[in-house]
Amino acid sequence: MHQSDLPYASEKIARLKSEFEVDIDKDWGDDSGSWKDGFWDKDELDRLHNTLACLAGCIGGPQKLKECTGGVTVRKADIGSHGGEALHRRVAFSTKQTFSAWTVVHEFAHAWDANFKWGLSRALEKHTGGFTSRPLSLLKRLAGWSDSARFGEENKPGRHGRLPGCNAAGYFYGDKPSGSNWKFNRIEDFAESVAMYVGWERNNDLSAWAKERIDRYLLEDGARHKYFGVDNWAYYSKYFYPENGDYTRTKRWKFMDDLVKGRISI
Repeated sequence: MHQSDLPYASEKIARLKSEFEVDIDKDWGDDSGSWKDGFWDKDELDRLHNTLACLAGCIGGPQKLKECTGGVTVRKADIGSHGGEALHRRVAFSTKQTFSAWTVVHEFAHAWDANFKWGLSRALEKHTGGFTSRPLSLLKRLAGWSDSARFGEENKPGRHGRLPGCNAAGYFYGDKPSGSNWKFNRIEDFAESVAMYVGWERNNDLSAWAKERIDRYLLEDGARHKYFGVDNWAYYSKYFYPENGDYTRTKRWKFMDDLVKGRISI
């Protein structure tokens, strides 16, 4: 954050607080007598505000967003290779890279879930016909029925642990998520489902990425996707490609739509 941007940043921080109950953990200023830029920049504050406005618009407005998250403090931090992390009323974005609109919605979805003691992801799991069983997952991998190694993913097409239960969590997802990998679990499933719901065919900053996540399964096995690399896309299509390529036909979209419109209570 440049010193010349301070008035703009202060106004944006005030709006984030008043509109969404979001506090920014400022890492810039001149408390020591000399100005420190910190890791935030003006564009990131804009992106955060605009994305939260988009999220709020999809789930019932700013007040609904406040109720969902309970208020959130956002900071920039060294969080390793992750682009973002979230816990109860806390979200962190990496200092090593900037964040996208998708990352904002994904991490705030985690904060939403955490505010309800992770009950939203459990409800999604149940609604979509999934379940979690580490013993059954291990048995599946030991028997050679997995698209991963016995104790981890392999860095080659068709071996990333995308099939139900073939992941570290033993998460046997139901219906059709927009994707899966070795780290997939019901908590990540909920966060990605929120992002897909916000982005799918709404002509916003998440929409192009949401479309790419579905359309990759139209590629042939071994084809290279410009964002997602090489995989056995045609093989996986039966697990992830929704009817007629329409994500609104999935149980995840229906769950999210019912949740935000009050037809599901947690």
